[in-house]
Amino acid sequence: MDWLRFLKAETEEEFKMVTEKNPLIHEAYCKLQVMSENEANRMIYEARLKAQRDDYSRMNGARQKGLQEGIRKGREEGREEGQKEIILRMAEHGMTSKDIAAVTQVSEQHINDILKEKI
Repeated sequence: MDWLRFLKAETEEEFKMVTEKNPLIHEAYCKLQVMSENEANRMIYEARLKAQRDDYSRMNGARQKGLQEGIRKGREEGREEGQKEIILRMAEHGMTSKDIAAVTQVSEQHINDILKEKI
């Protein structure tokens, strides 16, 4: 309701009455006064707002890129761990490195490296 009064206010007194009740409206009123003082101040204010929005956008983009990279890396690590587990289980069931390589399409050398890690 206060915001409606603020938006409909026409006199300085009406603005002041509304701003005394609500600190957010007071802040908006102060910014409105700065913007309306003159063309140069308004341009400076708008440039600062644009810079803040650009910074936010860059930060948000970097955050999204980091999240996507983390997800990709996590999936890759998960696949590798799963592959190791399968190779180890197959070896525990008596399969040779050659047989495991044929089934998993992983090189025998890599399978042998995994089996050596376990020991």
